[in-house]
Amino acid sequence: MVLQLYLQGLLISAILVLILSAIYAFAYLVRHSDLPWSVRRNRIFDLILVDLLTIPVLSFAFLGLLIILKTRAL
Repeated sequence: MVLQLYLQGLLISAILVLILSAIYAFAYLVRHSDLPWSVRRNRIFDLILVDLLTIPVLSFAFLGLLIILKTRAL
């Protein structure tokens, strides 16, 4: 049961982080279109690395919320 809730939290956090980072990346690329491509590419790579570190941590927060919601429903 906990594994199922963790996987749900992982999926929710992955979707949330990917949507937010896609919005940020699009806004950054539009605002900084005058920068060389290598600088913009490095910023996108940094964003991907931050996403990879943020998704598992955020999934534990969603796991806690899902457990609370699950126990309240019972």
